Amino acid sequence: MFRDENEASQKNSERARREVREGKAPAMSFDVLPSQVLQEQHPQASTHVVEPGLLLQYPWLSDRALAEVPGPLKRDVETRAVARFFVNWTLYPGNDGVVPGHMHDLYPLYLSAPPGSVLWLAVRAVACADMRHESVGDTPFHIKARQYYGAALNGLRVVAHEEHRLASDQVLAAILLIDNFEKMYLARIGPLGPHRDAIKHILHSGGNDYLFNQSSFALGCLAHKRLQARQILLREEPDPEQIMWVSKLNVDQPDIHITADVLHMNILFAAAKKLTESGEEVGSSLEEKVEQSTQLAHSIQNLIASIESWTSAMTGLWKPEVTDPQQIAQPREMDEPFDLPIPHFPYARMLSYHNLWLGCLWNFHAASQIVLRESLVDVINYGATIHGREPDRENMERIHTEQEAVDKLSSVIMWSIPLLLGFTRRYDSHPRSPPPGKMVGRLFCLCSMWVIQKARFTSLEHKQTASEVTKWINDRYRLG
Repeated sequence: MFRDENEASQKNSERARREVREGKAPAMSFDVLPSQVLQEQHPQASTHVVEPGLLLQYPWLSDRALAEVPGPLKRDVETRAVARFFVNWTLYPGNDGVVPGHMHDLYPLYLSAPPGSVLWLAVRAVACADMRHESVGDTPFHIKARQYYGAALNGLRVVAHEEHRLASDQVLAAILLIDNFEKMYLARIGPLGPHRDAIKHILHSGGNDYLFNQSSFALGCLAHKRLQARQILLREEPDPEQIMWVSKLNVDQPDIHITADVLHMNILFAAAKKLTESGEEVGSSLEEKVEQSTQLAHSIQNLIASIESWTSAMTGLWKPEVTDPQQIAQPREMDEPFDLPIPHFPYARMLSYHNLWLGCLWNFHAASQIVLRESLVDVINYGATIHGREPDRENMERIHTEQEAVDKLSSVIMWSIPLLLGFTRRYDSHPRSPPPGKMVGRLFCLCSMWVIQKARFTSLEHKQTASEVTKWINDRYRLG
């Protein structure tokens, strides 16, 4: 029933030797000779010498291999850094056409960018920062990263005075990368900062060009998300261009629906901030303030109900799975000379999304809801305060409901941390390599952590985890 492999191998060897004696072509094989002997016998040959029997089958070939086999492809460290940049910072769309990508159109833009251009410099700044522990000659890469970053900023200042050059996909992509650099490698808190006005100007100047070109549309979506991230943290109102942009999109697509939800949330919690922090406005009567707070509270509650209905109906790729967080392992990252201990993760559940980018989008959505629900509580308390009393029983129940909802949304974000940070499950005690686009997840994770740390109704445990995650990212990537 069982085949004797040793006996079969012995018979095959005997048959091969017999074929050589009889002049038959044997199976292809070659001998490896010591290099010294080879140089003496075949000074121009490689280390492989063909057996005599093989010449019977291929009589037109020389008995020596004279062709020189090229060595392995060798690239300088900076070129390898750029290649790693596109692995770490881009995510390609799914083949099913359902799951969108992140900066997947950046590579052709970079190839078309001349050396020394703003985009060329911005890519190399982030690429060198990713491999900051390497060096070229006497120049460490963390120094080169700062040099490229400074050159990119100077180039951006020059381009800012030339309208025809400023409103381009290359410049918009460069600004987004500069913003990434400042958040991840300079540990700046908050998105965009001084680059907000430049992005708003480019989107305004581009107009419909960011709707009818696939590459420009993908880049425009990222720019709008970056503006929204700032608005979430600061409770700022979206610009008219953002509102017009979303009004032209097909919200039946889940990723666009998320963008539209975030926009509507931004509008309402910005209005809540304006109302509750306005103080005693001239010309605003008590009745007008009561009416404003009542209408705003109803608008927020209606949006919350709509969001809950839509998210509960999600199925398939867009619905995350709850998994066991045991055996979470930090991925093996060859560009890091040391591994910082992973943040403490004291939770009994972990969310697993179809891919990293979906996890980023849902965390973005959850962070916006946290701010919206806390804004609703502010409006309810404001309405009671202008009456000179505490909220009534119905409003107190609503406040309690929103506090519980904030804690639940915060938990959803906490359970997604392993995915966003690129931590993987351990298999046979050997952690896998980090997933493609790992820096995208860590960037979005950082923004979510800021929201949780700033929120009033998130638990102390969640705030502690958010603080540890933020510190882990900053310690890991801050340039020396």
